[in-house]
Amino acid sequence: MFDAILRSCAAVAGAILAAIVAGIAVNVVLRNLFGAPLHGLLDLVEYGLLLVTCLGAPWVLSQSAHVVVDLVTGALPDAAARVAARIVACIGCVVSLAMVWYGTTAMMASQARGSMIRTAIDVPEWWVLSVLPAAFVLIAAEFLRQILRPRLRHDAKAGL
Repeated sequence: MFDAILRSCAAVAGAILAAIVAGIAVNVVLRNLFGAPLHGLLDLVEYGLLLVTCLGAPWVLSQSAHVVVDLVTGALPDAAARVAARIVACIGCVVSLAMVWYGTTAMMASQARGSMIRTAIDVPEWWVLSVLPAAFVLIAAEFLRQILRPRLRHDAKAGL
C-alpha cells in the first residue's frame, strides 16, 4: 500500500514536470509569434517545481536512487554496513520528523495570519507551506521502513 502511494506521488511529479515543459514551450511560441506570453506561468512553474521535488523525494529515497557517498560503508562487512544503514535511517527519520513539526508550525501560523503570496497569481501562503510537512511525513515513513529493513550497498541501484 505504501509503495503504491509513493509510486502515485512519483507519477504525479512526472506529470507536473511534463506540464511544465509543455507550458514553457507553448509560452515561448506565444511570446515570439504573438507577443502575448501566458500570464502567471512563471508562478505556476515555481509551484510545480516545489511539488515535483516534494512528491518525488519519498519515491527516490524508497528506490535508493539518490546520491550516496559510501566511502566508509563500502569498506564495511555486511553486518556493520547494516548497522550503519540503520543509524543513518534513524538520523534521517528524526530530521524528517523535525521538518514535519516546523513545517506544520509555519503552515498553521500562516493560515492563522491569513498570509497571501501576491504575484501574478495570488495564493494563500499556507497552501505552499503545506507541501513540506506532507512530503516529510512520507520521507520519515520511508526512513522508518529502512530502519526496520536496511538496504545494503548491493541492493541499491548504481552506475551510469
